[in-house]
Amino acid sequence: RNYSADHYLQEAKKLKHNADALSDRFEKAVYYLDAVVSFIECGNALEKSAQESKSPFLMYSETVELIKYTMKLKNYLAPDATAADKRLTVLCLRCQSLLYLRLFKLKKENALKYSKTLTEHLKNSYNNSQAPSPGLGSKAVGMPSPVSPKLSPGNSGNYSSGASSASASGSSVTIPQKIHQMAASYVQVTSNFLYATEIWDQAEQLSKEQKEFFAELDKAMGPLIFNASIMADLVRYTRQGLHWLRQDTKLIS
Repeated sequence: RNYSADHYLQEAKKLKHNADALSDRFEKAVYYLDAVVSFIECGNALEKSAQESKSPFLMYSETVELIKYTMKLKNYLAPDATAADKRLTVLCLRCQSLLYLRLFKLKKENALKYSKTLTEHLKNSYNNSQAPSPGLGSKAVGMPSPVSPKLSPGNSGNYSSGASSASASGSSVTIPQKIHQMAASYVQVTSNFLYATEIWDQAEQLSKEQKEFFAELDKAMGPLIFNASIMADLVRYTRQGLHWLRQDTKLIS
């Protein structure tokens, strides 16, 4: 059944509060991931309801942070890590990956607009740099790549924001504040896609160590597919995986 976003939010908060009260780290992590699933359902409901005032992007972003916290409870690389620890980690990683992918897709249109504006700005800057200037010679300054401009807040290197600058080599570039902010936003949006692919690969690698468990889960629920599975698929898959983990470790809900 489909419920309102508020219904899923209240369920998620209840599960999270239950997890907060637990002392066993594995059980705590299981309950937190259960809460994550409900938070994902809340975000999915927000996307489908134009009347909801809350942002699905913010909901997914906060859910990613909860997954990061959950994964700190059990280190799958520790010498005493169990099969259950590794299975739980794979479920966490897949949730995290597909949430990062969803965050990217929610802002993809903005990223495309930023890319066009940034490319045009870099093209114009490059063309202007070709014109000889008195006293500076006619040597052209290399054009920065429009694909991945290396601009980020607080780390602008030889770039200046909103003010003219020049170095002895003549290689400094003037960047308007608006362009600088747009570049930072572009990097932030596209980074979500890079995180998604990196984390997905990590989950795939770790799942090979628990091949039988995930083969059965894929058979029962259908495999999760990067860039194809929707949030509802992720919810059903993760919930079933958690159910089996509870059975295997005697944490029957």
